[in-house]
Amino acid sequence: MARVHCRCRSCGTRQTKPIHPDKYLTAPVCRHCKKQWVVPRNLGKNVQCSPVPAIRVDTWAQGRGWRKHTCHCDGYHHPHRRGSRWCYHNELYGHTKDELGTEHSPIYQHEEDL
Repeated sequence: MARVHCRCRSCGTRQTKPIHPDKYLTAPVCRHCKKQWVVPRNLGKNVQCSPVPAIRVDTWAQGRGWRKHTCHCDGYHHPHRRGSRWCYHNELYGHTKDELGTEHSPIYQHEEDL
């Protein structure tokens, strides 16, 4: 079952829900700020706004291909982003400073920071 990426309108916290927020019988509650309804800002002097659910669908996160960037190799003990520093799919993995031959390499700079 696909999960739905959501955001809170009040605090902006990211969270996932098992179903679309509009399909709940009662509005879902934010896990962080515990709000269920939010009154939007007034658009004018005489405009009355009714409360809206605090949880909304995050369209950017929904459209992003999260699973195609996930890797399960033995470089980390958890699922991680493909090509990260210790991932076996990283092109620079296993090279030493002498093999890279440059001080401007990302691996060279990270090792100096440690």
